[in-house]
Amino acid sequence: MTDLTLLETGPSELSIPLKIAVEGCCHGSLDNIYNSLEKACESRGWEVAKLDFLIICGDFQAIRNERDLNCISVPWRYRTLGDFYRYYSGERQAPVLTLVIGGNHEASNYLSELYYGGWLAPNIYYLGAVNVLRYGPFRIAGLSGIFKGTDYCKPHHERLPYDRNEIRSIYHVRECDISKLLQVRFPVDIGISHDWPRRVEWFGDYKRLFADRPTFFESAKIDNLGSAPAEQVMNHLRPKYWFSGHMHIKYSAVVEHKDNTVEDSFKALAISDELRAQLPGSMFGAAFRKKKSAPKTSPPDITNIVTHFLALDKPGPDREFLELLEVNSSLKAGDTSTNTYMQKTPEGKFTLHYDEEWLSIIRSSGDILAAGDTSLDIALGKSDVPPPNAALQSLRWIQTNITAKGLLKIPENFEKHAPIYDPNDKANANEQPCEFPNSQTGEFCKMLQIRNQFSVDEDVTEIDNDIVFE
Repeated sequence: MTDLTLLETGPSELSIPLKIAVEGCCHGSLDNIYNSLEKACESRGWEVAKLDFLIICGDFQAIRNERDLNCISVPWRYRTLGDFYRYYSGERQAPVLTLVIGGNHEASNYLSELYYGGWLAPNIYYLGAVNVLRYGPFRIAGLSGIFKGTDYCKPHHERLPYDRNEIRSIYHVRECDISKLLQVRFPVDIGISHDWPRRVEWFGDYKRLFADRPTFFESAKIDNLGSAPAEQVMNHLRPKYWFSGHMHIKYSAVVEHKDNTVEDSFKALAISDELRAQLPGSMFGAAFRKKKSAPKTSPPDITNIVTHFLALDKPGPDREFLELLEVNSSLKAGDTSTNTYMQKTPEGKFTLHYDEEWLSIIRSSGDILAAGDTSLDIALGKSDVPPPNAALQSLRWIQTNITAKGLLKIPENFEKHAPIYDPNDKANANEQPCEFPNSQTGEFCKMLQIRNQFSVDEDVTEIDNDIVFE
């Protein structure tokens, strides 16, 4: 049992434990993961059917057919179909609700269809570029992709067919997405990213880590082992748990949040003078912050002070890629704000819901996606935090038009749009596919009355500053 299960519930918190599983990088090995999960549960005395969900921390590789392989940033010799296409076609069914984020080795064309999140296959839910969703009282935040400074301030301009640069830049984290997570004002229980939050390595047994992986120390010495935006988000949200993949090693750490920034916490660590002398002075300077409007402190309602970090490996012999955990919610005793999310299935499980606050952030953020429009680089100021009155108005709109109408439960509306893999169909197998506008994204945008920037043929008109789909 990992130390993550040893957290005690505070006196003002309700104990609502979940049984979950966490996996590092998938690399298309779903069959292996689910088989390993069955064995792990058996050895623990658990049942897969009674798990609440499985988290996969990126490099999922949702490859539906051979043409999707041409949209993944992987050397040719490593390109394989993997197992996902069988779950997409319906030949196989995920045995447990599976929550997925994206990494840097993905069928990016498929993930782009579901920018706001959606079902990749029955029982397999992708959180999108960024997201906060609900599973009962639990709030789960996800951040897809990896950090690359040169692309951080750019819009999402990549559209099919991708050139050799776009096939890489498409999975780079964008500031317009991070800014949404930095608007969250209420506690989050679980955070997920593909690459590690920057500097998290220093909060664990870094001596052993650097001894096992000397190249990690070379990156850590220049403050470049993890993601600066993920660090910023973790410090802002301060969830109880944070899970990552990417580095192909199991590693745990405990981040005790000091004062206002991760820098404050980092400076409080007992690092020897000899080691400190090898680190850049910038590590003891100001926090990573690209926008003046970015919050400098956590919101007053976010009071958790300890984040338990766990990174896991990819599937393979003698690799530590899977962990079973029991986790508790940060729900306060007497808090009725989660009542809407507490419905259970006949099997006694919670279900996935949209998060009311997150929907209000999406709606108040406006058209900052700029999908396919590289001319909008000059408009990056749109990613600033909206004025408080806009956020409040958006929340009221969500409560009236979504919550009150019983629309927060995420619909099980998966549909196949791309062709199912056919081993006998080799026509155009070496070409990138055409775009397949996803009906889930269309329905989500219609629900929120926002513009679907991924539709290639949608008829949209504006009335009273709201967008109406016809």
